[in-house]
Amino acid sequence: MSTGDYSPAEPDYSAPLELEAATEETRPPEAGTAVEGLTVAEAAAAYGLSVSTVRRLLSSGKLTGAAKVPGPKGSEYRIPPEALEGLGYRAKETRAGAVLTAARANLEAEELARRVTELEVFLELERVRREFAERRATDLEGHLADLRTALAKLPAAIEPPKRRGLFRRKPSA
Repeated sequence: MSTGDYSPAEPDYSAPLELEAATEETRPPEAGTAVEGLTVAEAAAAYGLSVSTVRRLLSSGKLTGAAKVPGPKGSEYRIPPEALEGLGYRAKETRAGAVLTAARANLEAEELARRVTELEVFLELERVRREFAERRATDLEGHLADLRTALAKLPAAIEPPKRRGLFRRKPSA
């Protein structure tokens, strides 16, 4: 392979690196993140469909949210259950359906746990704000008491003038 030409007929053929690069659709997920969704076989088993029906739905673009991700044996699709349910399919009462139901319950539990954590943080923030407002109110009450004391010490001679009406009455004869 001295010419630099890539030909499948040559025994030591290897594709150029730019062809091997992962596309956006097949890029592996980040480390530590789980790939959500069902494989084609899992979706077929859980919803009582054939694998070819699920593949047909994928190729027609009807399963929105489906993504191709790297799997143990190459690229595989991950199909969100909502995509199948949006087309009117329902999970069957099979072992795969039970796994799907359990997975959905786990996702809901994780979402609820995340929401509880958010609310706990919000509650702590509100507690800190309340304590600050109470301290501020106590400080202001102290300042108000000091002002009242200072006002009481001022001489009484500094009284505001009495208000007269705008119009004076004519003296009666």
